[in-house]
Amino acid sequence: MEKILKDLELLGGIHHSCLFKEDAVDASTFPSILDENIAGACRVIRQIFMAVEGMDLDHREVFLELDENLLIGYAINSDVLLLMMTDKDVNLALINTSIRSAVPKIRKQLTPDAVEETPATAPDKAAAKPKRPGRPWHEAELLGVMDQLREGLAVYIGPAASIVFDDAYDQWYSEHGAQKSKVAELIKVLATEIDDKSERSQFLQNAVNIVRASAQQGAR
Repeated sequence: MEKILKDLELLGGIHHSCLFKEDAVDASTFPSILDENIAGACRVIRQIFMAVEGMDLDHREVFLELDENLLIGYAINSDVLLLMMTDKDVNLALINTSIRSAVPKIRKQLTPDAVEETPATAPDKAAAKPKRPGRPWHEAELLGVMDQLREGLAVYIGPAASIVFDDAYDQWYSEHGAQKSKVAELIKVLATEIDDKSERSQFLQNAVNIVRASAQQGAR
């Protein structure tokens, strides 16, 4: 679980994080001397979530402003809270993207005893899966282009690029399959993660050049 938290902290601006399960800290990267204070903050945030639920609202994030930092609480479920200490000027859009990517991993870790489907009882997932339109790229070509796009994004947003890219790629692939004609849709989504307009334009041009170079090489 701590590895998941440390992966979150690859994103610039996140200093520490923890998971608060039921009424105790379950995993944490905070200094142990702060455990009692962090547990107290988690209880306060949980009470806020309970009050919100009592008003039939569905907010899953709470922001507490400290002197120099933010405490961000995110409800994983009714029993588990993710707490992060960040810079005040942290990129909240990237934070939300990283949390969306981490939540399924956290939930999987929280339910390690889930019974796996056996071949005899598991549904035929391949048969149930909708057929993706278009003819997919050759695997090596697809992987090569995606690796270059990931590396290109990292130039502008740093280590968070790996998390951001995986989230965007999964969404793109589920909607379009591995269609070369639709890769522009993925590039557009990735570009929105770059705040600076000039850098965003540079990324878009570099991404287009990557796809063109791949197409020219494939045509040989």
